[in-house]
Amino acid sequence: MVIYSEKLNKKFETVDECVKAEQEYEAKVAAEKAAKEKAIAEAKARQEALVNDRKTRATEVEDAYKAVVEAQKVYREKLNAFIKDYGSFHMTLKTGDGNPFDLFHSFFENWF
Repeated sequence: MVIYSEKLNKKFETVDECVKAEQEYEAKVAAEKAAKEKAIAEAKARQEALVNDRKTRATEVEDAYKAVVEAQKVYREKLNAFIKDYGSFHMTLKTGDGNPFDLFHSFFENWF
């Protein structure tokens, strides 16, 4: 008597051989499925970490920009008060990293 497995599309001599082969096949399929699910979960976790990191860093950039805008506002207020009291203001600036008025140049340097 020949036993035919529809799962494996194979013929077996005994029922035990057929059952054993089907169990091995099901275990293999389950292991492959678990490996795929694990890989998908890991990829999803990496993507979420990247998104969270990007949001955090974007918030840091926005906060830094707000600080610059606030500092410029304070600067303009003090400058205007000085000019109102004394008529004019003169200051010598040097180019370089320490020059706070070089922001315009550095902005275009980073974007173009």
